[in-house]
Amino acid sequence: MIIEYRGKRPQISPSAFIAPTAVLIGDVEVGPESSIWFGAILRGDNGPIRVGARTSIQDNAVVHVSEGGATFIGDDVTVGHGAIMEDCRIEKRALIGSNATLLNGCTIGEGTLIGAGSVVAQRAVIPSRMLAAGAPAAVKKPLEGEAASWIEISADEYVKLSRFYLAQGIGSIDDQPMRI
Repeated sequence: MIIEYRGKRPQISPSAFIAPTAVLIGDVEVGPESSIWFGAILRGDNGPIRVGARTSIQDNAVVHVSEGGATFIGDDVTVGHGAIMEDCRIEKRALIGSNATLLNGCTIGEGTLIGAGSVVAQRAVIPSRMLAAGAPAAVKKPLEGEAASWIEISADEYVKLSRFYLAQGIGSIDDQPMRI
């Protein structure tokens, strides 16, 4: 569902996949070949949400913005099922594990993996190419080898999967948004 809010309508690349049960509200931009999956909610009602190219926001994830804040999710990012993000910055090629929570003002570096169920504290900065996990999330080790390859594989697999859905006529953009 695409909802225009206070004159701001989500801007979605024609090559992006938006699942029929996903909800995008207000000041949201979704880049080329990105995918927003079933039950995901992107609430750009208080500020902007920017999703880069080839990024997947998986089932039941929530992206929100506090008054005056912004959320930026870079290219080739994978956001796992049920993750929650508010007023944060995620650099390109990061992977956010399922049910992770990213609190206001945190930054996730390029190529970093945040473990499933982790809680990244307010204003925390997780450096590039690291594995961070826990509550609160802490850097565990540099990300290399097989774990680092998951990020590339995940981005590619979700682009392929979204193309399959689009080819079936599922996830195309409705030109008549709801208005609030």
